[in-house]
Amino acid sequence: MFFRACTIGHDRRSRAARRPDERPSPSSSRVRAHARAITRRIGAGLRVEPRGGQPLYWPALTVSARTVSQEHPHTAIALHAVGQELRRQGKFEEALDHYNRALVVQRTILGAKHPYTASTLSAIGQILFTQGHHDAALDHHRQAFSIKRELLGAGHIFTANTLFDLGLALFAAGQREEALAAYTRALTVQLRALGPGHARTISTQQAIGELLLAEGHFADALSHLHAAHAELEQLRPAGDPADIDRRLIPVIVGIGQVLFQQNQYAEALVHYGRALGLAETHRGPHHEDTLAILHDLGRARGRAGDNDGALDAFQRNLAGLRALYGENHARVAATLNAIGQIHYGRGDHRAALDHYRQALDIRVRVLGSEHWQTVSSRFNCGTALRELGDAAGANEMAAAAEALERILGHDHPHVLSTRSWLR
Repeated sequence: MFFRACTIGHDRRSRAARRPDERPSPSSSRVRAHARAITRRIGAGLRVEPRGGQPLYWPALTVSARTVSQEHPHTAIALHAVGQELRRQGKFEEALDHYNRALVVQRTILGAKHPYTASTLSAIGQILFTQGHHDAALDHHRQAFSIKRELLGAGHIFTANTLFDLGLALFAAGQREEALAAYTRALTVQLRALGPGHARTISTQQAIGELLLAEGHFADALSHLHAAHAELEQLRPAGDPADIDRRLIPVIVGIGQVLFQQNQYAEALVHYGRALGLAETHRGPHHEDTLAILHDLGRARGRAGDNDGALDAFQRNLAGLRALYGENHARVAATLNAIGQIHYGRGDHRAALDHYRQALDIRVRVLGSEHWQTVSSRFNCGTALRELGDAAGANEMAAAAEALERILGHDHPHVLSTRSWLR
């Protein structure tokens, strides 16, 4: 959210009341007026262009810092605007520096409970979330939401948008029940204030669908994801088709994942295929999102009985992950494990064991020996050993199943699945 120019703290004495040496020169007066004009136009969300064609965000900050106090609303406005521009360019650390400097000024001049202070807290929280600092993001979004709810009301759209950001951070922190409550309250306000076809409303529909998918509520998840999909398609005639395609990718993947969980593999494959085509076009064949879709595609092909197609997707995924992350990465281990499962299903237990062991070695190094995925790899190695006639296989399976029950709990679905393999 951009700031408007603010006149708090201005010297309101008349020209006649000033001493002669206090009166600004005509040139410095024009500079101050120019600084105010810049900050007003930044506040209106305009990209101000000087004669040379370069953005005036940087000159605005320089002029504001030179002509007014560092603890002045105009300085905070310019700092916040530069932070937004740096964020747009992907320079997150520099953006955080400017936002934090703006926050210091705002708390000093405007107070801790002010809408502008809350907006900067939200901006900082969004960058922290993008960087994976979910606990810090959660703290900033909680502060921003508390301020906006108190000053603007729970039904204000700015409050609702911050509530959505809070939901994202809650979900990332594993607080799914609280996240769903936040999303649901935000969606109610967004539907009323913005309508179902607004970009923010669509994002909230998508987020609710993804959370419900993670919780296993597949029918409700599909309803929200289909709503997001339909509303994005309705934006296509008036929007940027490439932007619509990029935004559709995670929604289509989510629908595919619901269908996969519902054992509708043919329909899931259709959605994964479309998402993969869009991702390769708009994000590139080696992008991490494209590689994740390849993994989903491999799983669906395997479940549908297309083992050759599954191996092709997993091998492409593995090559891309190794190029992107190197050998020692949890996603590399997951794909090696998936390839092992395909070989196991085809009866090639020697190849399965080789891939299971590679996955186990990586998981021990990356996740530790007591992580449930590492223990699952031990269990998988045991299954292949047993099929190869090695008596150690059954013992390894039993020990891994016991460890999984200790780590995850006796009624965890993964524990129940492994127990079913013991005979």
